[in-house]
Amino acid sequence: MMSFWMWWQGYVTVRLQGPDLERLLNNMAELDICLYKVDRPTLDVMLVVLEIKDFKRLRPLLWNSQVNVSILDKHGAPFFFATFRNRTFLAVGCLLSLLLLAYLSNFIWFIEVKGGHSLPLTTLQEVVQELGVQSGVARSTIEPRVIEGELLKRFPTLAWAQVSLKGTRMEISLTEREGVQNEYTLPGNLYADHDGVVTEVFVLQGTPKVRASDTVRKGDLLVSGEYYDARGRKQFGAAQGVVKARVWYEAVGEAPLIKWEPLYTGKSRRQYVLTLGSINIPLGRKYPRETHLPSAKEWQLSLGRAMVPLRLTEIIYREVEYQQTLVPRQEAETTAYRLAWESLLEQGVQREQVREERQKVDVMTDADGIRVTVQVELVRDIGVFRMD
Repeated sequence: MMSFWMWWQGYVTVRLQGPDLERLLNNMAELDICLYKVDRPTLDVMLVVLEIKDFKRLRPLLWNSQVNVSILDKHGAPFFFATFRNRTFLAVGCLLSLLLLAYLSNFIWFIEVKGGHSLPLTTLQEVVQELGVQSGVARSTIEPRVIEGELLKRFPTLAWAQVSLKGTRMEISLTEREGVQNEYTLPGNLYADHDGVVTEVFVLQGTPKVRASDTVRKGDLLVSGEYYDARGRKQFGAAQGVVKARVWYEAVGEAPLIKWEPLYTGKSRRQYVLTLGSINIPLGRKYPRETHLPSAKEWQLSLGRAMVPLRLTEIIYREVEYQQTLVPRQEAETTAYRLAWESLLEQGVQREQVREERQKVDVMTDADGIRVTVQVELVRDIGVFRMD
């Protein structure tokens, strides 16, 4: 095994071949030229390892000798750094890679959850994100003790929570209480999730706080979890029941009467974006949407539940020129009405529940568009359970 000092100075593997091999070896011994890893497959061939300084001293001995010398391989620091001198971009790339790895090590890329199997994963993810934890967040911004306290506060079924940072990975370990009740049997009340006029109250457990025809606001108490059992003792459990009410939703949709349609010029440009967690690294120039229409193609590396999203996006910018065209009024109204209903659907309105619908159509002040306002009335259960 070669020493580090020999590697630092550099050495070569050479082949000596010829009838004067013995004479050459004697001359090398007189000059104290050291040979390493000597191998002699035949009488006139020898494979040896020489330090660079000894190889240079070997050259004068070959002038009047019938021995041929050929270098089979080069080793050591001088040859290693010479490679980088000849390949500037490779050296710069390696240096930048090391700096990038050092920089990325200051962030959390992997989030792993152990235990807490009965907790809804989506709810747990939302809570963790609210606490500022996600892939790509800086380690310095994470306070494990604060996160542990919030998890225990928001999930009463947990008996223990631990957050530990291990390099670029954050590990959340959860332990649930044995025999704990779920949220539907823990004490709590029913509250209104929307303004409305109560039409029906049906209580399975608890004490009603509203009656039919009462007007309620979002957040008002509908059914209290307090009740009296068969022996007249006051209890506080989970309020259960249905409180239906007439509720109203409103949404607005707008559509233009003048449309600018793109005409492609035939020119296109490309940009690449490397995404590491929440960090985007653009490779190339971004072009304005006023003159270019982008289309993207993605390649993503997925590592499962505990993962860091590594994604490469190719964006093609196609150059365009815009041409003005007029949109028929009926078409604009239809588009605006559809957009208004899309907004209602996002609010949770279901068409089959609608009892009454009203529309209002207005021409926008600049006369370049149509605004459609849609108001709907429906009856639905507005009660939402919340633990107090």
